[in-house]
Amino acid sequence: MDDTAPAPAQADCLTAFAALRDGADSDPETTLELGEGCNRFPPSPDLARYLSALLDRFIRDGTLSAYAGRRPAGTRGAMAELLGSHVDMHLDASDIFFTRGGTEAINLTIAHLAETGHGLVLPLPNYYAFDQSAVRWGAPVTVYYRHDGALHHTRTAPTPRTCLVEVLPNGVTGARHVPPEQPRPDFTLIDIPFQIGAEGSQPAAILRDRVHGLDLETAALILTASKDLSLPGLRAAIVVTRNKALLGHLGRDRFERMAMTGDPVGEIAMLHYVSLLAVADAPSEQTGKLVQIAQDCAHRAKLPALPDEETFRRIRGHLASMSERFRRNALAFEDPRSPLQPITGLEPATGYSAFAELRAPQEDFLQWVARCGRSGLRLNPTVVHGGTTTAWEALYPNGQLLRINLSEEPAAIDRGLRLLGCYATGQFRAELEARREVPHEKKGATR
Repeated sequence: MDDTAPAPAQADCLTAFAALRDGADSDPETTLELGEGCNRFPPSPDLARYLSALLDRFIRDGTLSAYAGRRPAGTRGAMAELLGSHVDMHLDASDIFFTRGGTEAINLTIAHLAETGHGLVLPLPNYYAFDQSAVRWGAPVTVYYRHDGALHHTRTAPTPRTCLVEVLPNGVTGARHVPPEQPRPDFTLIDIPFQIGAEGSQPAAILRDRVHGLDLETAALILTASKDLSLPGLRAAIVVTRNKALLGHLGRDRFERMAMTGDPVGEIAMLHYVSLLAVADAPSEQTGKLVQIAQDCAHRAKLPALPDEETFRRIRGHLASMSERFRRNALAFEDPRSPLQPITGLEPATGYSAFAELRAPQEDFLQWVARCGRSGLRLNPTVVHGGTTTAWEALYPNGQLLRINLSEEPAAIDRGLRLLGCYATGQFRAELEARREVPHEKKGATR
């Protein structure tokens, strides 16, 4: 009996990524990647100490000792209170569902949307999980839309219902994209990957403006702490919705996986994160008041104490230093001497990701990217960020666009831009010879 199964369907962007990485230099001593989707700024030592103490407490008091062991009560109510205050929106405990990271939240939500006959309207560029979850669960993507709202209709047959997906800000460009002008969708999914950025409009104000008047009966928000806190392994996120069918789907998934879903550390970390957002958004003189509000909220819910005011201030300072690095690196690639140039309307305002255009167009862009990878510079171009080749050609014709990670150490950004400039002018051999002659400079520890 043949017990092998056919390979599962895979999104075009993942296929493209694998093809570009095939044969690329993978030795960390001789390679550099400019656009990895991971926050390279080191996490706050104060946050590390707080989470370590939290884990120690949960081990000692028995919270983590059994599948059905003691769990912090009231986290959903406390989250509803603090997040509702931050975004100026009334929330109840029943509106909050904790998940193991934003990717899991995306996957579970799209599985439900596929089950209920929704077609997806997705932004381009985008996080791969939206396309991959759509392929996996059979939710057809009916439309892709550009940052300015321009549309590309796929050849997929119409669906009974539609879901508009927004990423606020866009996880690849760091900008707020204009939603397309279409009939009102049956459901709206808003993913919020990060809220700390280099410059631009206040992220909290943008978020409040978008959710104002949003009907959570026909919408859901996904919020994660992992990217802003430089802790992707924390896997902490929430889904905010009043849609009973979606909540039921999330609850059934949790029941089926039982102990695998319990994460008291992640839940408290999310609560701490939302209180940090409020502190980061307000003038410094209001820090004491906001910390006291968060601490009182946790105390009423009988949860572990949140950090003291001085710890909040140090973590806020750490996030400010992170923002300064984002700003410095954004200016480096926007410099007229840079091999990259910013795209009008896609200037990054929030997060560590930016999307820029190659100044010197290449005859075969993707083959050039592959050659850069074999020469030690791994790049992430258009087609690995969701969608299809057809959609990219329709929405960004002739666009030779690359993702840039603004959280890298400045020395790594500068070196990467120098390499990019050499490769853009065809100087592969000269650069390779120079790398053989000069010892490779190691990246400093960033995690």
